[in-house]
Amino acid sequence: MRRISIDPLGMTSPRSATFTAAKRRRGPWYTSRPRLLATIFVFGLLYLYLNFGGTPVLIPEDSYQTLADDSLRDILNSTLGFQKILVLNLPFRTDRRDAITLAAATSNIQLDFVDGVTGDSIRQSAYPPPEENIKLPVGIRGSWRTHMNALQRVVEQNLTTALILEDDVDWDVRVRQNMQRFALASRFLSENKDVLSSSPQYRLESRPNPETPETAFHILSENGITEKLPSLPLSSAYRKPLRYPRPHPNGPTSPYGDPAEWDVLWIGHCGAGFPRYSTSSKKTDVTTSNVLLTLPNDKTVPIPKYLKAHPFQGDNDPLAAAYPPHTRIYHRASGGELCTVGYAVSQRGARRLLHQFGVKNWNGIFDSELGKWCAGEDSAPSSANIAKETKSQTPLLHRSGKVKARERVCLASQPPIFAHHHPMDGESDIGGLGGGYATKYETKYLRYSVRMNLERIVRGEKELVDQWPDE
Repeated sequence: MRRISIDPLGMTSPRSATFTAAKRRRGPWYTSRPRLLATIFVFGLLYLYLNFGGTPVLIPEDSYQTLADDSLRDILNSTLGFQKILVLNLPFRTDRRDAITLAAATSNIQLDFVDGVTGDSIRQSAYPPPEENIKLPVGIRGSWRTHMNALQRVVEQNLTTALILEDDVDWDVRVRQNMQRFALASRFLSENKDVLSSSPQYRLESRPNPETPETAFHILSENGITEKLPSLPLSSAYRKPLRYPRPHPNGPTSPYGDPAEWDVLWIGHCGAGFPRYSTSSKKTDVTTSNVLLTLPNDKTVPIPKYLKAHPFQGDNDPLAAAYPPHTRIYHRASGGELCTVGYAVSQRGARRLLHQFGVKNWNGIFDSELGKWCAGEDSAPSSANIAKETKSQTPLLHRSGKVKARERVCLASQPPIFAHHHPMDGESDIGGLGGGYATKYETKYLRYSVRMNLERIVRGEKELVDQWPDE
């Protein structure tokens, strides 16, 4: 009998007598729902890891060692990571210009001078309200106008950031190392919006506040003095991003954090208060408005008995009693500060300060006025003004509800990174708190002061003098 092979599906070759199974063709991976979901999940985890993950920043205990973080590299340049460093100097004080020029040169720091003015050279029509400020002492009026001229230059030249120094300023030879550590704090304090006390991520501790109405700054009311000092180690607060975001080529950049998020970095002063309660959050909440970042075992910090701005100051700074020796702290400057020996401004901050004190209102020594400004907040616009401004806008742009007051973000370091130098036979041209009342040759707060070691540095000597040594 003859066998006939039938291939109704056409799956065998006419020349083959055996059956061959059809090969199944696979579709693209994205047509499989399980594979698609798994791929999305993996890439989602990778995105979160790269953008929100990070590693703790290793802050060297050696105060001479810089941090191994590329985002802080600009602080090592000749302007300490700012676009410019402006120095306020009366043209006839050539002695001060000589001294600060030499000190800056030995520290590889580039300066731009802003000529100071005297109070008697300002016309009465040039003062902002109120009219009684014309009765203030000549030195105070001249100092105010000189600071306004510096802020005006920042605004006019559209500088993203600028450091403003008075000409009797001093700094430690480890200034760049100090500024790198401060930059970690300023990023966290200006950019973090979390309620820290609601997150297990932050290892908060609470310390008693030694400030009292008697020891606190009298430029502010005693309302708002906190009972406790919520504290957080700097090393645990800031985490080094796995991929630090690259700024836009034409956008503003700063190693101290987004300049759109801060106004003033008050790093040169003669005393600062601890943060006050914030009106923007509950008293029980710990946020960046009231937390204090701590850097223990900082050998640039003198022992507690030397933490005093002036010889006539009765008690030591509250920092001396609040934290262990050699602890540096960083926080919002909402508890008042005195002396504007050194402070940085962003473009946003320079515009706000120039408007407040150059146009709107000024009636006191500039440092105390700035301290009050940093302790407050802009008043919220009235509902009538909001309605007027939004009346011509499209419905998509209109926003209803309560409008919050705009926050003023001023940040401080204690002890200061820049401090007043009191030279031999020195004399202040302001007549307020500062060099005019100090007669001893010294610089408070700074251990290896550049000014106090200037002759040794110029000679090329390696052994420098620690003016506030440990005992």
